This record gives sequence, C-alpha cells and structure tokens, in this order.
Amino acid sequence: MKRRRYMMMQLFKIIRLYYFLIKERVVMMTKNIKLVIIIIMLCISLFATQYLMNPQKESPIQYVSGMNVIDIENPREVVGYGDYVFVARVDEEIKNVHSSAEDLDPGIPMSTYSITVIDNLKGKIKINTPVELSKIGGISSSSNMVTLLEGDTMLEEDKYYILVAAGNDDGSIVQAAATGAVKLDVTSEEEIVSSQVYKDYEKYIEEEVEYQRPRYKSMYEE
Repeated sequence: MKRRRYMMMQLFKIIRLYYFLIKERVVMMTKNIKLVIIIIMLCISLFATQYLMNPQKESPIQYVSGMNVIDIENPREVVGYGDYVFVARVDEEIKNVHSSAEDLDPGIPMSTYSITVIDNLKGKIKINTPVELSKIGGISSSSNMVTLLEGDTMLEEDKYYILVAAGNDDGSIVQAAATGAVKLDVTSEEEIVSSQVYKDYEKYIEEEVEYQRPRYKSMYEE
C-alpha cells in the first residue's frame, strides 16, 4: 500500500511535468492539434488513476502441511510453545527470502516484517521500537504464488495482531506456529486491551501448556 501511494505520487509528478512542457509548445500549434494533445493527456491521466487506485489482483495462495509438535488449534499449547506473546502493529514487509533444498522446509520462503510492539502478554520485548519478526511463508520465486503453512496467513501492513513468537539462537524472533498470528479487529491502540481476543489470550497464558524445548533469549528483550 505504501509503495502504491509512492508510485502514484511519482507518476502524477511526471504527468504534471509533461503537461507544462507540452503546454508551452501547444501555444504555437493549430486548434485541432491542441485538441488532440489535450485528449491524449486526459486519457493518460485517467488510465494512470484507474491502474493505481484499483487493487491489483492478489497472488494465488497454496498451503502446505507442517510437521507440528503441538496442537496448533489449541491456543494454550501455542502460547506454551512460544517464548513471547505480544500485541504489535505490522509496519511493513522488509524481506522475502526463498529457501533452498538444504533448509528445514525446502521450497517455502521466509518473510520478515518490521513491527512495533504495543503491549507484552508474555515475555518482555521492547515496546514502541522497530523490531524484526520472521515467519515461514511468502511469495515463491518459482511459481509467483503465496506459499503458507496450513492455518497461517500473511501479515497485513498497518494492522494490529496478537503474535506468538519464539527466540532463535542468533537472537532473532520468529512466529512460533502457523496459528501464532491473530489479527485484532481494532482501529486504535486504545481498543486493544478491551477487546475480547486480548482477554482470551490473557487467560490462555495463565493456562498455557508448556512445551519442553531449548529456549533462546531475543536480542529485542528489554
């Protein structure tokens, strides 16, 4: 969305520049030629507006099965598997990396987002500071399709989520499970703590089913 707005601004700047350049030359042209040029300029402007304002077709999505060690449909197990549970705003997608045959999930890309943590429910990630979160899934280079684990969804910019994350040995954090991202139906930070989903996750954490595995501290901890 941000890139589309930027493209729109740049295109209108170019159209405006061409308009004034042509306008200076039109003064000396015949009336018919002036009319033709004006019509062409209007058509270009109309086409550009329609192209940029109308949403482009979304890429098709393919889902693949993951080897889950927990019941990803049970939020108590999901939060118990994760090291961190927090509310965050997704600011932008900053990276889409295609995996190789040596990876744990060959053929499945990894996406990295810049997020801003608003509130911590489990663990202490820095709030109001840009944080990078990675997740399995993204646009595949071979098919130009969005590849996701079953039960997962791509994160949307400028939306709020409750995210369950796990720390990696390099200090980074990754979405802990396919169902570890729950979008909140809110429009402001003030609505978050009063939402039912927020209250539900407070309860899930109290009743979490902890999974025994190696745990790593994130570089983003307070």
